[in-house]
Amino acid sequence: MDSSCCIEDVEECLVARLVFRPVTRADIPLLQYYFNRYPSRSDDFTVGGVLMWTELYDYRIAECLGSLFITGIQAGSDARVFYQPRGPVSAREFRRLVADYCSRHDSDGIMLHPVEYEPGAADELRLAALETVNEWREYLYPVERFATFAGRKMEKKRNHLNFFVNNHPGFEVETISDDMADELISFTLAFNAEHSDNPIAVYECRQVMEVLRNYSSYPFHGIAIRVDGRIVGYTFGEKAGDAFVIHAEKGDVALRGIYQVLASRLAQSVMEKYPDVTLLNREDDMGSEALRRSKMSYHPSLFIDKRIERI
Repeated sequence: MDSSCCIEDVEECLVARLVFRPVTRADIPLLQYYFNRYPSRSDDFTVGGVLMWTELYDYRIAECLGSLFITGIQAGSDARVFYQPRGPVSAREFRRLVADYCSRHDSDGIMLHPVEYEPGAADELRLAALETVNEWREYLYPVERFATFAGRKMEKKRNHLNFFVNNHPGFEVETISDDMADELISFTLAFNAEHSDNPIAVYECRQVMEVLRNYSSYPFHGIAIRVDGRIVGYTFGEKAGDAFVIHAEKGDVALRGIYQVLASRLAQSVMEKYPDVTLLNREDDMGSEALRRSKMSYHPSLFIDKRIERI
């Protein structure tokens, strides 16, 4: 063994410090490198999960000890959230680096630890967790369940899907491309007008339109639904290990079953394009009771909870 290398590694650990910078679209290849090499099913470690929300949460990135570190602000406070790094850095070194950063910047820090569990195991995990932020919980489902909504539990969803299919027999499914940007942005503007009383929805629509203007820059896959040649809904997301994270889903609510057909046809497209994907991550509910009920109605098979450790 080369002892000089060991000494250099130890010295690097002793002097290593986190130096964060803003994250931009130019960082997509860098994010992909770390997210693909150290995959997670969580939306926190996806290109869309970072870039689409960077303006709201002031996401910043740093490379240190061969790992990617991400930090953002906690809504309603000045505390910075430090996400579990993507890379070989140890939990002990992660804690030291965060503590050093907070000390140097005289700020409060929160280390975020994602924890997966199946329904029914939540109570046991909550006892072990330092603290859990319920509105950050992510909902995951078997991708094949969404393809047809088969089974008794999904009967209501299947009925909505069948209603749309039967009443719009000529509807078309189209893979999203840059050529569709103007149409999709026009649809999004109309959609946003119906949700202008919700600041988060307005922000999200603005970010979605920014993505659509530069769609091919992102590692996204999505579909649009047309009825009589007119776009009536679209959805897109990205692969994250053996999961597919859905970043956007917008439909014309005047058409019964539009959201079920969007979810179904995207699941079918994902299964064809990414045979190794077994789960759909439909992200968190942002503390909205209506969103929580909607996500629970699809019967998640896994949750990703977020434990937090205060520094």
